[in-house]
Amino acid sequence: PMSDALRDLLEENNKLRAEVARLTEERRKHEEQISQLSESLADLQLFIDNQASQYTSKFAKEFKVESILGTGLGGCVFEAKNVLDERKYAMKRIHVDPNDAKIAKTLREVRAMAQLDHPNIVRYNSTWIEEPPRGWQRNADAETLTTINPKARDRDEMRNYSDDSFFIYIQMQICNYSLEDWLSSNMTKESRNKYRMKGWFKQMVNAVHYIHERKLIHRDLKPLNILFADRETIKICDLGIVVEKNVESGEEVTMTRTGTGTEMYMSPEQRALVSLNVSHITSASDVFTLGLILCELFFVMDEYEKGKMFDKYRAGKADVTFDDARTAEFIGKLTVLDRKKRLTCKQMLDHMYLS
Repeated sequence: PMSDALRDLLEENNKLRAEVARLTEERRKHEEQISQLSESLADLQLFIDNQASQYTSKFAKEFKVESILGTGLGGCVFEAKNVLDERKYAMKRIHVDPNDAKIAKTLREVRAMAQLDHPNIVRYNSTWIEEPPRGWQRNADAETLTTINPKARDRDEMRNYSDDSFFIYIQMQICNYSLEDWLSSNMTKESRNKYRMKGWFKQMVNAVHYIHERKLIHRDLKPLNILFADRETIKICDLGIVVEKNVESGEEVTMTRTGTGTEMYMSPEQRALVSLNVSHITSASDVFTLGLILCELFFVMDEYEKGKMFDKYRAGKADVTFDDARTAEFIGKLTVLDRKKRLTCKQMLDHMYLS
């Protein structure tokens, strides 16, 4: 007779065989599933590749990138030549994701630029949106980067978008040199001709007056956004945060807005609540900023000195000593703490200082 111990071993062996058979069947099913998934992925990749090969980019087709003029978290600006008219343009490319708040900001910039036609404002040409297949833009940018060899920082920021992004292109007049560039290259009093600078400043005021006359406020005036079309012609750009003036009963009403401008050049009313991402503004806020820019033109200073001086103006305690007393007095009229007492752009243009 079979012993109990042997019987137990046989039962255990049968159980193990059954478990091996079950696991073998499961593995077979998993391998079938993996094979099916692999085939599906291959089909999907083929579809994506076909879509990408059929996609045509208006920008890639009509323009040749020659350099990167600037980059930022929101996108980049290319210097690009149109292959048909052979003229160079500044092409601003902004990457946006579905439901991104930047879409409204970008469209506001486009609409503001489209309605403005002034010799001292960068000329707008056209805009369009591109929605390339997933991965297409990265491949296209990789090819572009092999031909223009930009700085490492520009190279990284140019491609700082998600694979689901789509792109808004804004075609504009090209200006390669900014007032910020000029200031940094002319850091002595002798290199800054006051008559020339007053001529530039008058052009800035003319442009801002034109903007205000169309019931708009720029909100981000600064030397980086003031460009040279040639040695003597100033152009204001970057209307991305322009807003409409609010006028009631013939009087301009203070507005509360969010996401405003560059802190260094803010008026005191803009700066006061910047920690809350809110500011109270009127067109007089642009005037205060113009006063700071005029100060920077006539007073040679580094970034630290500029920050300290501008803070004094915002506090109403400016003690700047200018060689030209008339300039100091005029800046004072633009940087009064009570914004209702600041000169308007029209009054600035009529003032004997700019005549």
